[in-house]
Amino acid sequence: MRQSAVEFTVDGQPVEGIVASPVDMKRPFPAALVCHPHPLMGGNMESAVVVAICAALALKGMASLRFDFRRPADPEPDPDEMAESAHRDVAAGFGLLRRWRDARPRRCAAAGYSFGAAAVAGSAADLGEARAFALVAPSVARLSESTLLADPRPKLVLVGERDQLVSPIELERVCEGMAGPVSFEVLEGADHFFGGQADEVGGRVASFLANALL
Repeated sequence: MRQSAVEFTVDGQPVEGIVASPVDMKRPFPAALVCHPHPLMGGNMESAVVVAICAALALKGMASLRFDFRRPADPEPDPDEMAESAHRDVAAGFGLLRRWRDARPRRCAAAGYSFGAAAVAGSAADLGEARAFALVAPSVARLSESTLLADPRPKLVLVGERDQLVSPIELERVCEGMAGPVSFEVLEGADHFFGGQADEVGGRVASFLANALL
């Protein structure tokens, strides 16, 4: 995939990101925003699952934007304030993606992993132009509070069978109460970090988004 560095501003602060696109394919591309795990727990835009999703998207003819969430100045930030900050980052990143000259603005989606999935779910009301959502190991509590519960757009929710942080059983119950087409998938043998299975996650997310965007 071809990659280029980008920068945008949120609340007067710079946010760095990378736009990735297919090689030797006709532009413009359907595209997806891809959001990473918790920045205070080592998550960033180079997290293996995030990069695997972007690479899989490129192989299927789709572009992506991944970025680093802004880190709070407080070493022990209020979780709700940090979530709101992440929502603004997601909304700004999605807006940038839709304005990118090589993206098809009416063929865009949003995806996230762990903290990034919760951020996408919490931002859904501000992503009115998103065609679909792919959430990997999202917080059950954050998803339960999201407007995605009543949202009719297509959704993929993927979790590891042995996830230590997200209960697959509780997550499935939430998905059963969601509106619209919902694909709930459990990756056999995987935990929350998907060690050695990032490519499988990327492939599943890319296949789902290809059906929604291509």
